[in-house]
Amino acid sequence: MAKAGGTVLVGFLVLFAVLIGRLVHINTTSLSDRVLKIVHAQQIGHTPLPARRGCILDVHGRVMAGTHDKPCVFADPSIIDDFMSAASRLAPVLAMDAGEIEQTLRENSGRRFCWLKRWIEPADALAVKALKMPGVGVRLESKRLYPFEELCATTVGFVGVDNVGLEGMEARYDKHLRGSDGRHSSIYNGHRKRRPIWWRQEQSTAPKDGGHVVLTIDAVVQEIAQRHLSATVEEFQAASGTVVVMNPHTGELLAVAQVPSFDPDRFGEFSAAMRRNRAVCDVFEPGSIFKPFVASGALAAGIVNTTEEFDCGNGTHRFGGRTLHDTSPRGVLTLDGILAKSSNIGMGLIGERMGDVALHDTVRAFGFGKATGIDFAGEAKGILHALDRWTSYSVTSVPMGQEIAVTPIQLATAFSALVNGGLFVKPVLVDSLIDARGHLVRSTKRPEVVRRVIPKETSDYMLRRALRAVVLEGGGRKAALKDWNVVGKTGTAEISDGVHGGYEEDAYDSSFLGAAPMENPRCVVLVTVHRPQADIAYYGSRVAAPAAGRILGETLAYLHVPPSPVTVDGDGL
Repeated sequence: MAKAGGTVLVGFLVLFAVLIGRLVHINTTSLSDRVLKIVHAQQIGHTPLPARRGCILDVHGRVMAGTHDKPCVFADPSIIDDFMSAASRLAPVLAMDAGEIEQTLRENSGRRFCWLKRWIEPADALAVKALKMPGVGVRLESKRLYPFEELCATTVGFVGVDNVGLEGMEARYDKHLRGSDGRHSSIYNGHRKRRPIWWRQEQSTAPKDGGHVVLTIDAVVQEIAQRHLSATVEEFQAASGTVVVMNPHTGELLAVAQVPSFDPDRFGEFSAAMRRNRAVCDVFEPGSIFKPFVASGALAAGIVNTTEEFDCGNGTHRFGGRTLHDTSPRGVLTLDGILAKSSNIGMGLIGERMGDVALHDTVRAFGFGKATGIDFAGEAKGILHALDRWTSYSVTSVPMGQEIAVTPIQLATAFSALVNGGLFVKPVLVDSLIDARGHLVRSTKRPEVVRRVIPKETSDYMLRRALRAVVLEGGGRKAALKDWNVVGKTGTAEISDGVHGGYEEDAYDSSFLGAAPMENPRCVVLVTVHRPQADIAYYGSRVAAPAAGRILGETLAYLHVPPSPVTVDGDGL
């Protein structure tokens, strides 16, 4: 009996020695690294601590894109015993189909985390918590908020469900806005529910919240522009419209509006075309609003002067193998008369005298055919053909705003040079960048003068005579204001047919490009209405000029710009 007991004892000792040896083997061979990694993964867990995305603000600090926290429902499928039962209990609370919830759980059955529903109402979150379901929880997640909805959507842009910027300023400054996430590191017990038992402070990092982007946009001016543009598009049953409001001395954009727009909270419901910022990314043939740029270039170069007269042939003139017509017969006109009456023949005569090279140089000097450099992704350069692609018609077509395509931003920037003393000022959309604590990170230099385009004397003539005459005597009369002297130019451009060549029938872009007050312009406004119904009206003087006048009037009043000195019509011309 004693011998048997000794045998058992020896057996236990041998078994114990084997176990000890096995433990030594595990901890002294390369296998230990793999095992330790498995143990570490089971015991150590990291919970992300998302950074709060910064705001996009207007120039006065109004929030155009912000962040707020809303409850979200998540699940750990690995600890849910019955997917069907869990889905049935959750479905009525979340107002979801039980089959959809069950499918989500099954598709993530090998994972420790999945979302069941994002951003629910607080009352629904309380109802989920009341179910006390193992493996189902609620936590707060950041959601982007756009208080102005469609008002400035194409400039502000939007984010995806993961809070990453996808378009507009949200995408352009995503890194600055997003910040950097932190993480909370804990040691968990071995239970399958993995309850945390210790916080590993040395392995945890705090999130760094994102900074803020301050735009030059003024939400009040933006609303003024959007409201009048919407009314105009509706009145003339147009396909779309664009408005740009700019400070001609600093290049600051006060408003960039378009119709139709979209709701960034529901961006997936809108086409890419509706989400695109047309003022920056789309081009069109400008038509007669282009005439002042060519005229001022010819004047600055001494090719024409302010007093000479041009015979416009009573509405018909032949240029080589081509005949040009004016909408109304005109006889002899001076330079300001050519612009006031928008004479195609007069501009053809000027272009012919300039010649290809001088004409091309003038158009380039005003910034056409190249990007303005505005701080916005996807800016179009427009179309200005190289001289070797010009035909015998180009020298008369380009002065009328044909054979060229421009963006609204290019037009507003170039017109600013016409009325600010002759300086091409880079357009500005971003005022500054601020960090999460409110400290200035970067301030945009302004004005950033790129070059002188025309002499100040030429700018003064265009401002006080030629462009003023358009509003007093020409097609810009409906843009006139009682309290401020308005200057500008109308345009009615046919839309080219990209399939068959030539121009589409009864398809127009109707525009007005203006500024006020004449004595010291505070605002440049471009209104372009795309495809107004021709049987209602399509001339820029009828469609775009009234809207531009109303936008200028309300904006100047909001900015507290003093009224123009009282003058008799024609004084100062």
